[in-house]
Amino acid sequence: MIIPSLSVSERYDSNVFFTPKSLLGPTKKPEDFITTVTPQINVSHAGSMTRSNIFVGGLVTRYLHNSNLDYTGINAGGQSDLTGWANSFSQRITALTVRGTYQFTPSVSAFGASSSNGGLGVGTGPTSGGLSGGLLDTGLVTNRVSMQRYNLGVAGGYQLTAVTSLVGTLDYYKVSFGNQSGGVNNPLFSTTSYQGTTTINTGITARDTVGATAAMSHYSQERSSGSSGQGSFTTIRETLNWTRLWTPKLTTFLAGGGIVTLPVGSSIPGQSVKTQFSPTFSARMTYTSFSEALREAGSSFSSYSSLPALEGSLNPGGILPPGGYMVSMLSTYSITPSYAFGAGPMKTLGVGINANGGITRNLSGQMGVNYAHGNRDLPSSSFDTVALSAGALYLIGPVLATLTYNWLYFANSSDQAFLSTASTYQFSKEMVMLSFSYAFMSPSFFRMGEFGSSGTTRGSIEGVSAPSGGGTESRPSGDGSGILRKE
Repeated sequence: MIIPSLSVSERYDSNVFFTPKSLLGPTKKPEDFITTVTPQINVSHAGSMTRSNIFVGGLVTRYLHNSNLDYTGINAGGQSDLTGWANSFSQRITALTVRGTYQFTPSVSAFGASSSNGGLGVGTGPTSGGLSGGLLDTGLVTNRVSMQRYNLGVAGGYQLTAVTSLVGTLDYYKVSFGNQSGGVNNPLFSTTSYQGTTTINTGITARDTVGATAAMSHYSQERSSGSSGQGSFTTIRETLNWTRLWTPKLTTFLAGGGIVTLPVGSSIPGQSVKTQFSPTFSARMTYTSFSEALREAGSSFSSYSSLPALEGSLNPGGILPPGGYMVSMLSTYSITPSYAFGAGPMKTLGVGINANGGITRNLSGQMGVNYAHGNRDLPSSSFDTVALSAGALYLIGPVLATLTYNWLYFANSSDQAFLSTASTYQFSKEMVMLSFSYAFMSPSFFRMGEFGSSGTTRGSIEGVSAPSGGGTESRPSGDGSGILRKE
């Protein structure tokens, strides 16, 4: 199946440079109105041995007052489920999936304005639909900068016994920075990560699943502009995990353990890393009316997980049935790489709550609050990020209208020697966006349960981390094949 889609949006942005206004020149106009046209192609293939989904879209963006900021970006993502092919070798293989994404955009962070199911700009932070941004979902925000990011990963599951399963993942992730806007040149570090995880889960009761996760991550970083410098570090993480299905609607996931940062030298001044040990934890609670999305919580993992959401991409679903809802709360503490204002390992804490629900047959709403804090020792630096979001999605015949509001506050404090512009980098911004989207040849594209993910979930990946290496977590994951499945 091939389903073209098109979205046209108009956005007001109070600070298009993601920069303190005091640092901008007198000729800079931080407030602007942005028009974005997003053509996108969604392709699905279902065969006897494999099932695949891909999407490719453009981001044609024009600024009213800052025409020099106009750009055309690219979003692409896909995954292929090879479980059927793998079962020809062993029926114990419960899942084998290959996935990947690519994005080019002068954006900054998915934390501030992430994409959610169905609409553009709905939701914010890591609880709004997955840690698809990897390194960029930690809450650290840069100024406006040209950016490319790549992700390629493979995940598999194997049934060891009737109650014990093994899950493994391998991920490659890279983010590289280009030209900065606004006349401010902050220290930015292109970062490449390699991560492998293994998780073993055992069902001890009908409602409880316990397990353990081991992960190793290696990060290579290079100064993107200005002075040269390179550095790298490696972390090893071990956690114990517990999933509890309290009711058909309520599930919780807890994980706790430690992270060891191995000693690594660096040519970046002040970036040498000694052996360090830090605790890590992750806690998630999900309450949903889609009880089927939680019935297999703790089992190996679903044959299909939802396609990754990239900022600016148009995703299926979004319109929940009347009375349908999902509330997700997440808290994590881990070690992630710092890519702005200084390189090296950073301790990050993230807390968030997001909720979405169906109001009428054609109207759904979503809101969220997310907070992140990070600190680094050498050079001494810390940041705080607060993001608020609210949105309404209304289906007018075959057209999805989305109205969203996002508020972002970011503050970073660094050693004066490493931040030439100011010792404190602080700003806030508001974004209001109205968008209209249409999926050709598919009147049910925007309805949850038809092409969406929450109503078709068949399991979850427990204890598998995002490519960023941030804490272990669990979430219901949708059936990605449903994106373009015929009714």
